[in-house]
Amino acid sequence: MSAFRRLFRDHSQYMLGVISICLIMAPFNLAMAQNNEQIVNVRNAGAFVCEEVLPALSSPGREIEKTAFLQWTAAYATAASRSNSLIDVFPIANTSELVLMTSLVCSENLTATYETALRATIGRLRDYWIRQSPEIITINDPGGRSVLFYADAVQHLQQDLQGVGARVEVDGVYGNQTGNAIRQLNEARGSAPWLTPDGGLLYMLTRP
Repeated sequence: MSAFRRLFRDHSQYMLGVISICLIMAPFNLAMAQNNEQIVNVRNAGAFVCEEVLPALSSPGREIEKTAFLQWTAAYATAASRSNSLIDVFPIANTSELVLMTSLVCSENLTATYETALRATIGRLRDYWIRQSPEIITINDPGGRSVLFYADAVQHLQQDLQGVGARVEVDGVYGNQTGNAIRQLNEARGSAPWLTPDGGLLYMLTRP
């Protein structure tokens, strides 16, 4: 049985874990949001189809809805990590980057549910799952952006960068060579020339 299948082998127990984590997340008064005449409940956020989710995530003035999806994503990822005895399923500490990557996966199939898109996202990230060390490094960009990244995932990031043609040594050390390779990729995809990874970059590197 593959690691990804083991991750979801007991769906009932899995969803109970998700709901339990959601219930202890604070502040819970952010769990409900108005979307025209529709109420978004953080416990049911994964049931919304991507066609409904993407406008909520990209439109200004819908911060409560964004928070609901952020909380649900964090709870789901935490439950996924625990059910497979992992430290984490996402290499960047900021959950908003996981939401970003999931929204890009969502855009591939607007009729899929957000949960389906998140499950697919976690599956694509399997090589980035954090299994060994909880050590987190701080990657600072001269432009002012800082990213908290698991040290355990740096080596695979470098391997993926090599896979798209970047000249970078696979040594597990996030240095100038790795940062410059990411900057070049960010520029190539029309993003800000950061030396740091984000959910969009991980989507590009892991897309089938």
